Amino acid sequence: MITVGFQLVAIDPSSFRGLGRDGIGEIPLKDDGSLADALTMIGMDAKTGFTTMVNGEPVHPDNRAEATLNDGDQVVIFPTA
Repeated sequence: MITVGFQLVAIDPSSFRGLGRDGIGEIPLKDDGSLADALTMIGMDAKTGFTTMVNGEPVHPDNRAEATLNDGDQVVIFPTA
């Protein structure tokens, strides 16, 4: 198992699992889990139109299933402008 940090920016966190009221939290994820897997774990549809960044690098929606996360990675999610 690995642990991935999450932060929601300008998104109401009350609809998602495992995050605090401030939209910040850590999610346990299986080894070699993808960004899409992590999004599913918190209850977010991986195909929804929002911007995702992993360790400060943007991840295109089409690449979320292939974007493997590592222990300690930081995921930031915010609405697409």
